[in-house]
Amino acid sequence: MAYDNLLKSVEESAEARERELLQKAEEQADAIRAEARKRADEIQQATIRDAERSVAIERNKQLYLAKGDIKEKSLRGREKVFLSAFREAEVRLSGLRQDKQYPAIFERLAQETVSAMGTNPFVLHVDKRDLELCRTTLTAMGVRCEVIPDIECAGGLVAASPDGLIQIANTVESRIGRIREHKRLSIFKILSGG
Repeated sequence: MAYDNLLKSVEESAEARERELLQKAEEQADAIRAEARKRADEIQQATIRDAERSVAIERNKQLYLAKGDIKEKSLRGREKVFLSAFREAEVRLSGLRQDKQYPAIFERLAQETVSAMGTNPFVLHVDKRDLELCRTTLTAMGVRCEVIPDIECAGGLVAASPDGLIQIANTVESRIGRIREHKRLSIFKILSGG
C-alpha cells in the first residue's frame, strides 16, 4: 500500500506540476497576446498618425502649388495690362506731331536736353520730320550746334558728344521707357489692388 500511496502521490504531484506549468504557460501566452495586441494598437496608431501627417503634407504642398499658380497667373495678367497700357500710350503719342502743342513740347524737350549737355560741345540728332522745327527752336534759344536728321521717333531729340560717348535721349520713346521702369512698381501695386 505504501507503494501505491507513493505512486499516487507522485502522480498527483506530477498532475499538480502539469497544471501549474499549463497555467503558467497560459498566463504567459495571455501576456504575450496582450503585449502583441498592445504593440499592434501602437503600430496601428503610429501608422494612422503617419498617414495623417502624409495627407497633411500633401494637402499643404498642393495648396502651396495652387497658390503659386494663382500668383503666377495674376502676375502674368498684371504684366499684360501693364504692357497694354504702355502700348496704348505709344500709339496715342505716335501722332504727337499733329498736335498743335507739339512745337511747345519740342521746345521744352530741347531746353532740357541742351541744359543737360551743359557747356560741352554737342550734336543733336532728330527725326527728319522735326528738322525745321529743331532749327527754329535752336535759333529762338540762341543755341548753335550741328543738327543731324538721322533718327526715327514719335517726337523729341537726342543730344550726343561729338565722339558719341555721351548721349542724352529725350524722345517720346525714351521717356515712355523711363516712365515704364520708374513707375513699374507703383503701377503694379495699383493693379494688385494696393
